[in-house]
Amino acid sequence: MSNAILSLLEDALKNPSLQQQLHTATTPDRFVDIAAKNGHPLTSDELSQTLGQFHVVFGQVVESMLASIAPSEANNGAAKVEKISGTNVDLVKRLFSRGEAFDAEGFVTFFTDNPVYQFGNFDVCLDKASIQKSAENFFSQINAVYHEIKMIWEVGDFVFVEMDVTYWRKDNSEISLPCTDIFRVEGDKFSELRIFMDVNPVFDSSIPVPPSASVLTASEGKTVLPPGTMKQHFAEHPEAKQRVADGYIPKWAIAGPEWTIGKPDAKSSEQLQAVGELSRAVMAQNWAKVKSYLTDDIFYKVGSGEARYGKQEVVDFFANTFKTTAVFTGHKPRKIWQEPDIITIEMDAYYEMVGTGKKVTIACCDIYRLRGNKVSEWRVYADMSPWGEAGIKPVTLDKQNSKVFPVIVVFEVEPGQQQQLVDEISQYLETTVKERPGFISSSLHRSVDGTRVVNYAQWESPEFFQASITGAMRSLEPKIFQQLSPDGHMYEIYHQAIASK
Repeated sequence: MSNAILSLLEDALKNPSLQQQLHTATTPDRFVDIAAKNGHPLTSDELSQTLGQFHVVFGQVVESMLASIAPSEANNGAAKVEKISGTNVDLVKRLFSRGEAFDAEGFVTFFTDNPVYQFGNFDVCLDKASIQKSAENFFSQINAVYHEIKMIWEVGDFVFVEMDVTYWRKDNSEISLPCTDIFRVEGDKFSELRIFMDVNPVFDSSIPVPPSASVLTASEGKTVLPPGTMKQHFAEHPEAKQRVADGYIPKWAIAGPEWTIGKPDAKSSEQLQAVGELSRAVMAQNWAKVKSYLTDDIFYKVGSGEARYGKQEVVDFFANTFKTTAVFTGHKPRKIWQEPDIITIEMDAYYEMVGTGKKVTIACCDIYRLRGNKVSEWRVYADMSPWGEAGIKPVTLDKQNSKVFPVIVVFEVEPGQQQQLVDEISQYLETTVKERPGFISSSLHRSVDGTRVVNYAQWESPEFFQASITGAMRSLEPKIFQQLSPDGHMYEIYHQAIASK
């Protein structure tokens, strides 16, 4: 219960005049107005939530007490306690808030154990599990959704909603569709929800939807000003504000039009926007823009992998990964937490594997530490095993715009020796060479006629390579090397052509 309501109740208990004024209120707006004039400003949502709480906690007790002390005039049963007007409306807005945050698990908690849920012409869902599955499937196909309510009213245990529902598609285009919902309420849960709308234009952008299709269209085809009910809900409703603080942010604030929720701290809002712009720049492979959101001494690290320092090294890492291993194609944030100069995002990140073209989803948590609006530390915690399961076929590429020294070694062998040689070189690379400082990569090739083996390796400098073939390292080489006298030379890159896609 809000402090504003508690303060009002305390004052009313001491002030008979205030009690009398409040008794004259016949509508929630009148009640709120009287409270404000007596120094107790509160919102309709606060009043609605409080009355609902009183009803849930005391409803059955009061009803049973009235059964013994206040029989109806007809003497045929106990007087009934009517549900407070507005509580079902509040329940609907709270449900919509789950949908706008893509919280399918929280969405189904608003339904009874034996619900009826029908969305347009889709299959009817008759249990919570199928509702959750349906919601998760739908959320996965859009970036964001917003309910622009025109009218919402209660009739007994029913709530009717007339609205435009705006969707942001995966290609970032937007579509707004007219919709009517009918809810049936049992206690404080929905036993039935039927959604009447044609949702096909969400999935097929070629289907035309004229602006006049809006339920906000008034006489002469004019469109009335949208009320912004759900925006207000997230900004003012105590439960909604707490959910936002817990990371259940509506997707329209982070993945659609990026509307502001309430009046956030200007610095925090700018930092969250900067992190969003950074992500989009990485996706677009706009490396100059990526650098603009990083500090000069940026620290970047994926799990327990090698740390990257400085703008150029971070950008080189991204560029090389996108060309050789996997391309980052998008993400779906689940929760976002903000603290002073720290942003934490739990998400699903989407990749396309370079070697196989397979689509892979990685669950991860990114932590950004910022100085001003630039990221100074970026840590990614993720299980990258799905990359391996997708059958990675790394593409060997030299680092561009940075120093790299290729080494090409050619072995001439008898056909009967080729397999033994490639096996011993492979083992030597995996157990010894790959752990050496300055080593970048190695690609081992064998000729189809069985007479040659070629190893193409990349090192960060000639000094690193020389250290790998002198001193104690020489004794670790396979003995077959001494028999074959390999022809090895270090080269410099003169020109490199890379496929554009």
